[in-house]
Amino acid sequence: MATETERQSILATANRRYATKAFDPSHQVSEEDLRTILEAGRLAPSSFGYEPWKFLVVRDEELRAELAPLSVGAGAVLTGGAELVIILFKRGVVHDSPYAAHIVTDVLGADYDPDSELSQMFKGFQEQMLGLSSPEDVDRWAQRQTYIALANMLIAAASLDIDSVPIEGFVVDAVADLLAAHGIIDPAEWGVSVMAGFGYRAEEIHPKLRREYDEVVQVIG
Repeated sequence: MATETERQSILATANRRYATKAFDPSHQVSEEDLRTILEAGRLAPSSFGYEPWKFLVVRDEELRAELAPLSVGAGAVLTGGAELVIILFKRGVVHDSPYAAHIVTDVLGADYDPDSELSQMFKGFQEQMLGLSSPEDVDRWAQRQTYIALANMLIAAASLDIDSVPIEGFVVDAVADLLAAHGIIDPAEWGVSVMAGFGYRAEEIHPKLRREYDEVVQVIG
């Protein structure tokens, strides 16, 4: 069992994480720290280990300038010189897709066969358990998983005493079109899910305002 000191350390990290509204452009995240944050996202759990995500670290100044009017929520990141990460979701992740074959063969180290027990289990999981009955359903399922990776990144940053902000305030289709126009993504393969900024705050952290524990948590049995 963990010690009280260890438990309080975890809660201190959770309280340290704050959606920063202003970043200090003179204080940059080191390459080593950013790599650690991205690795925490890469190591996040995903259904069947299929990792339906990709992370874009956007440093190109021309592209950042083009993103600015499309991404109001990223304004503090772009003007504050913080690192901007765009999290993509993989489209069409089903049991008989080329991507599934890649994951099973190249990542999981197993023989791929769309009729194998593993592939059919994944098919049943999507279609019968989750009720994914259309390509749009499958893509929304993949997109939801990207938020697990995002959460890992935010907590990793807080553990490193680095500030962050999750960003949904952007025009999704316009950002996807812009990335496609630059040849960065194939929109038939990847969709834009969410963004995040990482840097050092130029403001004070305010105490968290949250509902009480007993209102949020219900123990059954």
